[in-house]
Amino acid sequence: MANLNKWLRTSVAAAVFSVGVAGIADAQLQTALSTGAQSTQDGASTQSQIDSIDDDRTNAELEYRALLQQIESQRLYVAQQEVFIQSQQNELDSLRLQIDSVGNIQRDLIPMLREMVDNLRQFVELDLPFQQGDRMAEVDELYDLIDDPEISAAEKYRVILNRYEIENSYGRRLRTYEEVTSIDGADVTQEILQIGRVALIRDTEGSLEMLYPGASDWVAVPSGFNNDVQRAFRIAREVTTPEVFTVPLPGSEDQ
Repeated sequence: MANLNKWLRTSVAAAVFSVGVAGIADAQLQTALSTGAQSTQDGASTQSQIDSIDDDRTNAELEYRALLQQIESQRLYVAQQEVFIQSQQNELDSLRLQIDSVGNIQRDLIPMLREMVDNLRQFVELDLPFQQGDRMAEVDELYDLIDDPEISAAEKYRVILNRYEIENSYGRRLRTYEEVTSIDGADVTQEILQIGRVALIRDTEGSLEMLYPGASDWVAVPSGFNNDVQRAFRIAREVTTPEVFTVPLPGSEDQ
């Protein structure tokens, strides 16, 4: 009986010990599981931080490369601007040289323009004397033009050249004009026929007279040319259609 009681106490104690040990083991297991879960959570957080840092590093690298590209673009832009600025500077230098040369050209041009007017004046003096007074006045105005500092050299040249063209056109004209001439001491208004620079013809008291280059005075028109001369007068007055007519020339014989 005593042995039975001892066995029972031993069994109960063992059971209690087993229960205690089991409780301790379960607590330790729960602690271990909790610690593992926390470690897993901490590991995930750490990995997230690592991923975030990696993303930040990737973004920083991309931003760095973009910044390098911007720097390179700016460097190329600055280089282009330097080339452009140098080109503009070269153009300015060229313009300065041209301006300086224009001053020299103007100084050289004025004597040339004056010589042109001198030659034109001499030409008018030696030309057939049709409206010579008006033409000489036009030439004299060119001298005033040359001496005017307010007018550019280019404009002076243009006006003088235009006067040359007008004088040149007289050689192709068939026209009549009125001119006051002195006949026997009296001023008489006469109609004068200009046939280019070939001849001037006038009707003086029913007698046709002509003046040709190199002649010192008016001479009578050979009577054989009267009809042609009258036809020329009508054509010049534009009262008849243009047609061919014969012009009396120096040395022409009476027909």
